[in-house]
Amino acid sequence: MRLGPLSAERERSGVFYGWFVVAACFLLTLTLGETFWSFGVFFKPLEEDFFWSKSLVSSGYTAFLIGYAISIVASGTLVDRLSPRPIVLVTGLIAGLGIALCSQVHSINQLRLFLFIAGVGAGPIWTVASSTVMRWFHGREREGRLALAVTSTGVGVGALVFAPLINYFIQEHGWRNAFIYVGIIFSAVLMASAVIIRRSPPVQEAAAGSASGAGPSTRPVRTMGTRQMVRSPVYLGITLVVAVAIMSFQALAVHLSPYAQEAGVSAGAAALALGLLGGFSIPGRILSGAVSDAVGWRRTLALAVFGMAVSILWLLFLDGGWMLYCFVFCYGLCHGLRIPAQLGIVSDFFGVRSLGLLIGITTAVGQIAGAFAPYAAGFIVDSTGEYSLAFIALMVILAGAALVAMAIRERRPAL
Repeated sequence: MRLGPLSAERERSGVFYGWFVVAACFLLTLTLGETFWSFGVFFKPLEEDFFWSKSLVSSGYTAFLIGYAISIVASGTLVDRLSPRPIVLVTGLIAGLGIALCSQVHSINQLRLFLFIAGVGAGPIWTVASSTVMRWFHGREREGRLALAVTSTGVGVGALVFAPLINYFIQEHGWRNAFIYVGIIFSAVLMASAVIIRRSPPVQEAAAGSASGAGPSTRPVRTMGTRQMVRSPVYLGITLVVAVAIMSFQALAVHLSPYAQEAGVSAGAAALALGLLGGFSIPGRILSGAVSDAVGWRRTLALAVFGMAVSILWLLFLDGGWMLYCFVFCYGLCHGLRIPAQLGIVSDFFGVRSLGLLIGITTAVGQIAGAFAPYAAGFIVDSTGEYSLAFIALMVILAGAALVAMAIRERRPAL
């Protein structure tokens, strides 16, 4: 993450307020662990109650991701211009309502509609959290890496907490009441974060440096417009890598729990494994900053994506809970390593001037691609009767994405 001079206005009190913003953004990303990582817990109850196929159930999550992708680009533009607080408030109301409405589902189209609404509401969360933190820590390179890592761990903590909690709600109160509880919790957490979060003071953009964070360049640089950034080979390569990684994650987030149950793992253990997938991503997110200090964001991203590909080998030979948890540990760690890397590499190459929009576009493209990954995986399983082909396909495209990450040129384009 390339950082520049810090405004003196941020040092008016003994405690840097940016750390309070990190706490608020941690709460924001916590709710993503509640949504992205927990739909798989609802998968079997929906499949069994309505006798829907795996591809049909997966299509509800596809609708969520499409809504998420649509709103994330608009929110990226808004967060570059507006205070994050009103965006968070609106997000909490829309997403919480959409999730709670899923309790009234009686047809697949209702599920798709309500999850689409939830996705539209949840879309701004990642862009608001990541770009707000990076702006507050503009000028504090080492602290900024830690702040970004802490913020992104919210997703892992959310998965670790909410997947088993939602399974408990379903077992004790039924899946309809579970959706209501999840919607209420989602809105409450975002309302709490909105009290703390605020827009950063104005920052001065630094001169372009190297992608490895070696320091600002002394070369004169040419201003690069947002359209030029988006069309640059570097940005296209980053977007491709992120899209493939998100596709892998979305397919596994939906299908890991039902696959594990069909392999003989209990519903409770499968839900715990899904939560641990997020939990084990936490050390990866924290380590990402240290790894990038040593090898740069580009190599960190490539290493993480390749590790995700290798981890899926465990699923091909799944035989009992211990192998499931081995996969969860390896994949979760690599997934966590990837998250700060895909954010840091964008700010490293392109600065913070249009950071919200750039992150929004990258994530939106990834989510649109990822929206169809659970459905495609479900279709493959419905057609072949097994998951092996779907998992092999994920391994191949992840390995290819790792090669693309390594091919991204080191030298940062001008701002």
